[in-house]
Amino acid sequence: MILDGADVKLSYFVSGEGTPVTLLHGFTQSGRSWHEVIAKMPAGWMWVVPDLRGHGATETQNEADCSMDACMADLEMLWDHLGVERTHLVGYSMGGRLALHIAARRRHRILSVLTIGAHAGLDAGARDGRRRGDEALADRIERDGVGAFVDYWSSLPLFAGLERRGPAFLAHVRAERLQNHPAGLACSLRWMGAGVMEPVWDELGLAQFPFTFVAGQLDHGYVASARRLAGTVPNGRVEVVLRAGHPVHQERPDAFARVLLNHLEHASGSVIQAAGQG
Repeated sequence: MILDGADVKLSYFVSGEGTPVTLLHGFTQSGRSWHEVIAKMPAGWMWVVPDLRGHGATETQNEADCSMDACMADLEMLWDHLGVERTHLVGYSMGGRLALHIAARRRHRILSVLTIGAHAGLDAGARDGRRRGDEALADRIERDGVGAFVDYWSSLPLFAGLERRGPAFLAHVRAERLQNHPAGLACSLRWMGAGVMEPVWDELGLAQFPFTFVAGQLDHGYVASARRLAGTVPNGRVEVVLRAGHPVHQERPDAFARVLLNHLEHASGSVIQAAGQG
């Protein structure tokens, strides 16, 4: 489905009925990357799944940005269109950073947050170098095209664990990434890369709803980030998934589905308890 905004045609799908859960994909992916996880979840949830700016079938006007704030506005537009007042929010990698940005800036719209392989912004000393690196990658996408970039991106050690799913699954992931466009991916890197993200560590401390921070056991840097995040918020938990790297939900979808269901049930119980105390 397509929702028209001021400078965007936002592509999204909705699956199931019940309490809303919004799923935010990672860089070079699209909402389709969540199909496998959704299929493993029980009934009772309404899955709200957009293609974020720069990705999938979502289109933006010329000169429109792909910033965190622009994506946040798209999501609020989508929630308003669907009549969603508050939602659970789940995000992977880039989508996880966006989820934390929203949790910090739009607390009144959120029931809970679960992130996979995410952080809340780089420390000052690391931001400039990462920004330059992302700009160079954006230039590379525009110069060489999506196919060459996807081959490079897929070869990074961060995604080595996907090989355990076999060649057919790797081909599926590659085909999904190839559906993106050079201008969109470059826009996303320049506006939503880790180097340009405004850190929200301090603001997250004001969020009272439940958080679960997921990382793969083999994704050591993000295990550390998950633990730091859990120490930042009042109601945070860490889940380290064994024998998994960065894309936990794709490397070990059954294990991740159990983590997600446990989070949603725990968070739903917390919301009911809070309402009863109010």
